[in-house]
Amino acid sequence: MKNSVLGKIKNQISSVKTEERQLQEYLSTFDFESFEINENDKNFITERENVFIKNGKIYSDSLYKMCLTLLEIKERLTNSEIGFMAWYTHIGLNKDKVSELLKRAYLYKHFNSHKPFISSLSGYAVRVITAKEVTFDEQLEIIENKITAVKEIKETINNNESIGEIVTSNKTFKYFNIKSVEKIHKDVEKMDLKEVFNAKKEIEIYKKLLKEAEKKLEEKEKEYENKDNLKLLEAD
Repeated sequence: MKNSVLGKIKNQISSVKTEERQLQEYLSTFDFESFEINENDKNFITERENVFIKNGKIYSDSLYKMCLTLLEIKERLTNSEIGFMAWYTHIGLNKDKVSELLKRAYLYKHFNSHKPFISSLSGYAVRVITAKEVTFDEQLEIIENKITAVKEIKETINNNESIGEIVTSNKTFKYFNIKSVEKIHKDVEKMDLKEVFNAKKEIEIYKKLLKEAEKKLEEKEKEYENKDNLKLLEAD
């Protein structure tokens, strides 16, 4: 009994020493000198950076396992959607959270070498990247370039669609009339200088109005991102 207790103590001491050694061996790649951060502060920050990075990896691995496990359970209960809903509600998940985790599982499965990046994405970013209209190549471009901001993700997706494709795609817009843009494309060749000037002036005014609308939408997006992060913290 005595030897067993001593063995446990030795193991605990050994574990603490190993952890201390790992903290000491960790080297930050941050350029402390350029920002005139003194040696004491450098050591202080480096130790805590190690803790932050280490736990970030643990979080990434945990999220990965949760998402893939949830997907396995959903596939197992593929003939019982009601049973699946009852099960995830029982363990404290809601429909939106399950949807996000399953979409993240899709990204993990298809882009497995980018696991840490996928774990870093907000729930809202995951939903945007996995939207039905987003192609695999667009998803790959976003992930390989490590684009996390929802605004930049949307810009990447939209930039892959030319104006000509938009005009001829019969796409319906809730807030914009595409016929106005079509008219400019059709009329531009026969415009005189005054008409060109007036058209450009109208576009500038419209761009200012769009900028204001975009700012309000971004503020609303930020609210959703913050809610997602808060839910994730609560879940932890």
